[in-house]
Amino acid sequence: MTFPEVSYLRWAKSHPPARINLARSGVDACPPSMLGLTSRDLVVTLPLHDGYMPLRRAIARRYRVAAEQVFTVSGGTSFANWFACAAPLNGAPRGSEVIVERPTYEPLLKIPQALGYRVRRLNRRIDEDYGIDLKRFGRLVNRRTRLAIVSNLHNPSGARIGLSTLRRMAAILANVGAVLLVDEVYLECLWGRRPESCVHAGSNVITTNSLTKAYGLDGLRAGWMLGPREMIRRAFLIQDLLANNGVAPGEQMTLAAFKRLGAIRRRVHATLDPNLDRLRRFFERESRLEALVPEGGNVAFPRLPRGVGSDALAERLLTRYSTLVVPGRFFESPRHIRISYGCRPDLLERGLANISRALDDLS
Repeated sequence: MTFPEVSYLRWAKSHPPARINLARSGVDACPPSMLGLTSRDLVVTLPLHDGYMPLRRAIARRYRVAAEQVFTVSGGTSFANWFACAAPLNGAPRGSEVIVERPTYEPLLKIPQALGYRVRRLNRRIDEDYGIDLKRFGRLVNRRTRLAIVSNLHNPSGARIGLSTLRRMAAILANVGAVLLVDEVYLECLWGRRPESCVHAGSNVITTNSLTKAYGLDGLRAGWMLGPREMIRRAFLIQDLLANNGVAPGEQMTLAAFKRLGAIRRRVHATLDPNLDRLRRFFERESRLEALVPEGGNVAFPRLPRGVGSDALAERLLTRYSTLVVPGRFFESPRHIRISYGCRPDLLERGLANISRALDDLS
């Protein structure tokens, strides 16, 4: 096993400060008071076996699965993705393959590489609104395929994969005994009628999620995986080896968050939904940028005009306008930048205006 550097996370942990941060992957922090906790809720131990069962049941109710289909982990979606990759690949023969979307969130590519598996890439293209081409996907699947990984909503573009497409992907994989992993952490950002979890796309589907991106509860590092009972059983066996159990105060606080998720969602969307309208209007008037306007989430991934590199633009934004965006090279797309719109509206307005100013400078 080899652990490669995750260059995006190295950058995210070490970049200089900026007055306007459009590089965050989540929404602004949730006030602790919204959890409704008291000093009596601060515990140092809980009755844990395979996770904290009241929390597993709360997650199961929300996503309409059995508690035995829920695996919880301290470490957010990032750590849940490790278990979601390791469980179906455990015991896979030498030469097994994993399909990973491109562009993608870097850890989704680096985890199967670290586990020693051959990776094949499924291209998601801006001129196709980052949709899934099922014929292209089908050509990648073969008898050596053990796992395919996509994000929904797509990180970095925010594009949504419909449940019917996921069902067809799952069926194609089922023909060779493979599993579909869907990182659905951004799906939580959709407003109105809450979408069904992607785990319902098939009996060979695993999903990962957390309270980080959509709820501003990054510090809880509360993650989970949903899937077939056998995969959940394997994940807990791997947990025995790696960490034994979760963190008692974190499990208790996460359960409190689930009890108040409605109020937390309303707070977030009071900012997030108007900000999406602001982003849409910006792309309408800024003709130099080509972008899919997502139906939800909190990130977008515009393509820059020819001759303007994302590193040059990001550097100009930071040094002259104290505005931070993510250069597209971290998503294998050097002509793009990733913009987060989960911040205060006034900061978003100023940040978007600064992007236009920086484009003027570099023209």
